[in-house]
Amino acid sequence: MKYKNAAGLFVAGITFIVAGPLIVSIAWTFGLRAAFINPSTELGVLFLMIGALGALLSFVGSILLIAATYRALVKIDALQVMPPTSSRRGFPVERQ
Repeated sequence: MKYKNAAGLFVAGITFIVAGPLIVSIAWTFGLRAAFINPSTELGVLFLMIGALGALLSFVGSILLIAATYRALVKIDALQVMPPTSSRRGFPVERQ
């Protein structure tokens, strides 16, 4: 069985979309806690930057999900990219 590229993009997109907000919530929680406990350390800023990276990861996941959907729809001919040529158009078949 050969895996399709659209399936890999779909799985990666869903994973990034789920992991992004999870990373953001964890990083912001620990970042704000570190910033309030000891404001002189840069540990809070580090966690907040990791939170920004998680938001970017979620954005990339949504782009991957859109690309996977597009590729899958083109593959199953549900989304027509270009009109069919005259040689590919169906002609009426005479029934006997």
